[in-house]
Amino acid sequence: AIGASVATRRRVARRAEGEDFIDYDPEDWVKRVKMIEGQRALFDVTIPKPLGLVPANFPNRPGVGVAKINPDGNTDQLNKRVIIDGEEGMWVLEGDEVVAVNGTNVEGKSLDEVGPLVKNSEGDSVTLSLCRHYMAGPVKVVFLPSGKVATMKRGIEISKAAEVGVEDVSFSCKEGWCKACWHTDPMFGICYRACSAYSRKKPPPKNPRTIPMTWNNVVPLWLLNWRESLKWAKFKKAKREEEKKERLAQRAAQA
Repeated sequence: AIGASVATRRRVARRAEGEDFIDYDPEDWVKRVKMIEGQRALFDVTIPKPLGLVPANFPNRPGVGVAKINPDGNTDQLNKRVIIDGEEGMWVLEGDEVVAVNGTNVEGKSLDEVGPLVKNSEGDSVTLSLCRHYMAGPVKVVFLPSGKVATMKRGIEISKAAEVGVEDVSFSCKEGWCKACWHTDPMFGICYRACSAYSRKKPPPKNPRTIPMTWNNVVPLWLLNWRESLKWAKFKKAKREEEKKERLAQRAAQA
């Protein structure tokens, strides 16, 4: 799990006021990678030294993958800039396979071979070519407006983020209808419920409570809390109205 820096929280807070919402378009993220057979995605990331990640041999097949991303390391900082601040490029996920180092093919190689290429490389940064099985493995979940990020397994309850100290998931009711724990995915408009509250008098809402099993993890899963989702809906409405005015103005000018 990754915490948000003070500067990041401030940027996220400004977005929460509707000044600069990030673009939650899944197609934009898919364009940042090259899709290949086997439901895999290829992409490059350039990371300053030291990389701030822990590589390891895959336990059940040849190759080296990203086993851990160190909090506040350079890989973590890259992820925050791309996922939270909206910087162009791609980000790193635990489980990504290293297939090239500065253009040198290392697919299927061991850590004994890959490690020295990174350690002895020239310059202040390293370009890693990574391969991700985008319909398998974990999902990078971003909670807004806190800006906190968690790597979560598919099918796990969203409330687990609180148990590992990433995001406090609050709720104040006994039926699941208070909406304090509701989180909205702004890309697809799905509203998730984090709590497990249940009452025989009033059955809880049928909102999903777990990380989706079917999710392209090239794309982060942003979850806006209830207040943030209301601001987002207001922002989107204003944007649609502005776009409508622009279309009408263009038609009037062409008439």
